[in-house]
Amino acid sequence: MKINQYITVIPLIIGFLGGAHIAQAEGTEHTEKVATPNGGRLISTVTPHAEFFVTSDRFVQITFVNAEGVVIEPAQQVVSLVGGDRSAATKLNFVLANGVLRSTEPLPEQPNMPIVLSIKSALDAKTVREKFYLNQHVCGGCDYEEYACICGH
Repeated sequence: MKINQYITVIPLIIGFLGGAHIAQAEGTEHTEKVATPNGGRLISTVTPHAEFFVTSDRFVQITFVNAEGVVIEPAQQVVSLVGGDRSAATKLNFVLANGVLRSTEPLPEQPNMPIVLSIKSALDAKTVREKFYLNQHVCGGCDYEEYACICGH
C-alpha cells in the first residue's frame, strides 16, 4: 500500500514544482522596461540613473535622469567607454555639453559592438561597469533600436 501512495504523490509534487518554475520564469521574462528621454538604454545600476544613447552622427550621449525620469544636469559623474574588438578597442571619454555628457569622438561602424560603460557617480564612489552589445537594428515591437528595446521580446 505504501508504494501506491508514493506513486500517487510523486507526480503531484513534480507537477507543483514544475508549475512554480514556469510561473517564476514567466514573471521574470516580462519585466517592464522604461522609455528614456531620447530613446536610449536606461542604466539603472547608478544613481542618478543614466541614459546611454547613440546620436545620428554616432557620438554617445549620456543623459542623467532622476527617479521620476526627469532630465538632470550631471554633477561630478565621470564616464568612459571601451567598445569594439578587443584587438583594436575603441576608447571614448566624455565632456559636458548642453547638460549631457557627450563622447569626444564617434563610435566606429560595427554591427553588434560589445560595450563596457564605466560610470563613477561621485569622486569618492565606486565605478559601476555596465556591459552590453550595441545592436542598432530597429526592433519590430517597440520601434526602438535593439540596444534600447523596451518591449521585452
